[in-house]
Amino acid sequence: MYTNLLEEIKSDHVSGASEISRKACSAFVTFSSEVQAKSKEEYFDKLLKLGVDLAFAQPYMASVFNLANSILYYVEELLPTLSLEELYEFTKDKAEEFCYNSLNSMQKIAKRGEILIEEGSKVLTFSSSGSILSILKKAKEEGKKFEVIACESRPMFEGRLLAKFLGDAGIQVTLITDAAMGVFAKEATLFLVGADSISEATFVNKVGTKYLCLLSTEHEAPLYVACERSKFISEGWRFKPMAWGDPKEVLDFELSNVKVENPYYEEIPLSYCQKVITNEGFLSPEDIPNLIRKTRLCKKLMQHLKSF
Repeated sequence: MYTNLLEEIKSDHVSGASEISRKACSAFVTFSSEVQAKSKEEYFDKLLKLGVDLAFAQPYMASVFNLANSILYYVEELLPTLSLEELYEFTKDKAEEFCYNSLNSMQKIAKRGEILIEEGSKVLTFSSSGSILSILKKAKEEGKKFEVIACESRPMFEGRLLAKFLGDAGIQVTLITDAAMGVFAKEATLFLVGADSISEATFVNKVGTKYLCLLSTEHEAPLYVACERSKFISEGWRFKPMAWGDPKEVLDFELSNVKVENPYYEEIPLSYCQKVITNEGFLSPEDIPNLIRKTRLCKKLMQHLKSF
């Protein structure tokens, strides 16, 4: 059921934004086959509710918002001309198209990004990003010999998953604690990070990423952000507050007079990165605002999101 997928998406604090957006695609596909509506207007209202629920399930992952917005925008546009059955099929097709494009985007990002990996490179990365994994695996497939320094990314340890995937691909990995970044940064020749969203002047990623960016500046090593174009979102409609996780993920018992906080994401200036590696090519931070302005918005979706 699509409601089960929604709950799965809501509770997923380990997967990258690209993987979660593809789960959201599955929710739309399942919805289009399960939902019952007596009119096109009722169908759109139910589709809108799913889009809003998905946007709030992972509010800091722009690709989920962009998927929901894209489907709702075009369904609303076609509401007067398509039959109810055609709207079901159109929703399914748009979600499957988004998923296909996402997977295809990974291949393009990998092909473009692997040129940054040179023989003997030492790549420092943080958290777990499908784009970064694709780039590093592609470089390995091209026969390059290099090493990766992966931070474990507390408290959910998704960096350990990345290290496992890289190790299984035959890539040499050094897994370190997040606090040890400063010790190993001086060895790195390249810094690579993913992003959950990119706006006009900033990007959002797992807490700890900014520390890595500061270290890249200190050691004068290039830093690149890699992500799909579908993660671009305007500051004007991106969720501002950062998500906070369960304090028990950090400390599962109470201490007298001690407050535990567990932020998941942070906002980082794009000025730290040399380029953004996307499926549409290498983009400079200056290129991004113009691309974001081209996004068409579903007004009803925006009305719902602004009310919260």
